[in-house]
Amino acid sequence: MTSYFRIALLGIITILLSSCFKIEEVEIKEIKSVKLLEFSDKGLLVESSVRIDNPNNYDIKVVDSEFNVTVNNKKIGKARIGSDLNIPASSKEFHTLLLQSSHSDLSASAIPNLIAITATGKDKLDFKVDGFIVGKVWWISKKVDVGHEGEVDLKLF
Repeated sequence: MTSYFRIALLGIITILLSSCFKIEEVEIKEIKSVKLLEFSDKGLLVESSVRIDNPNNYDIKVVDSEFNVTVNNKKIGKARIGSDLNIPASSKEFHTLLLQSSHSDLSASAIPNLIAITATGKDKLDFKVDGFIVGKVWWISKKVDVGHEGEVDLKLF
């Protein structure tokens, strides 16, 4: 076999496999809690317990993400998943995520808003995230829009 034939055969097999391969939507079903971990020169670090449903028959590795975060109807800024996230096949389980925001990702009023929210002493807050995640299965990546809004338990440090 010539190398051109091998490359063409590999290309055809790849196209056939990828056209049969369908990634079903992964959903954020519940955000159980939000915990403020750290505010430093690196930015803001938040831990959150999130239930993610993966209806697919294969594990998905999250390789990129970006979310707009709103708390009590006040825009906080952008955040990214700062920890490894592998979502097991056919699962509906909670995952502990570290969400990171650099100073440039935070809105100008983020810190005063967060101080005001924590000073109220309430143990619940309205939490909204919307954005995207990029999941990877084998060599195939897919960008998926995600969002969730609801009341969440607030844990301070």
